[in-house]
Amino acid sequence: GRPPPLRLLSGALTQQAPVGRLPHKPARASAAGPPTTAAMVLGEAIGSVAIGASGVWGYNRENFMYDREMRQKQEFTVVGMRLKQADLWREDVRDMLGLTEKKMDSYMVVNCLQIGFIITLFTEGRLEPGTPEWLLWLYMLSLSGAFVFLLQSIWFAMHASIVAQGSSTRLLTQLVRPAIPSWEQLEAMRTYAYAYEAVPAAQMLRVPILQTMSEGAGAGSGGYSGHADAPPGSAAADPWGLERRGDDIYELQRRPLPAARHMKLIREAMRH
Repeated sequence: GRPPPLRLLSGALTQQAPVGRLPHKPARASAAGPPTTAAMVLGEAIGSVAIGASGVWGYNRENFMYDREMRQKQEFTVVGMRLKQADLWREDVRDMLGLTEKKMDSYMVVNCLQIGFIITLFTEGRLEPGTPEWLLWLYMLSLSGAFVFLLQSIWFAMHASIVAQGSSTRLLTQLVRPAIPSWEQLEAMRTYAYAYEAVPAAQMLRVPILQTMSEGAGAGSGGYSGHADAPPGSAAADPWGLERRGDDIYELQRRPLPAARHMKLIREAMRH
């Protein structure tokens, strides 16, 4: 009835279950069988669709970035053309009002010479002795009238020249100014890459050739993507719907020269 020694008990335990080693368990057989043909076909179809969608998405994103770059270059070109057009208008103002100044300068030179001749006749001019008194009075009256008339013409020429110069300065400094873009306009000319994320999904996944054929012959022609009866500057000018049309820009509109705004301002200035 005595318990076995501790050493023997430890040996028996060691023989039955070695320390640090678990008893071996047989592996269970997998319940799932080999993949079926339908599952493989479905997986391949999903992978093909994912690859195709990724390619279409990348193609459309590349087109988007290309279009935005072209739009930025076009905006810079428009700014340059507007500045050149404004320079032409300012040159018209200088030419038209400068013509008045040149004419008045020529008139003043001629009138000054004529008024000098009259002064000479007043001081050194002599009539023959025995000239009737009434003829002498007519002679002096004619010289006096010519002197007053030429003096007034010189005064008016000086006044017209000063008014023309002042009107030219007013038009060039206040009304006919170059279209210098503001910071907001310059900021609107650039596009961040993440702006593509705001594009509708139909544009992101647009099929390049098939969808163009379905849209008709006018698809992708560029320049206008709105309705024909839309007011100027209201409809989008790109297929992404991010760019406005520029047909309402005053400097780029075609009109007869007499109907231009700066010509009307010149005519109004010449009336005064």
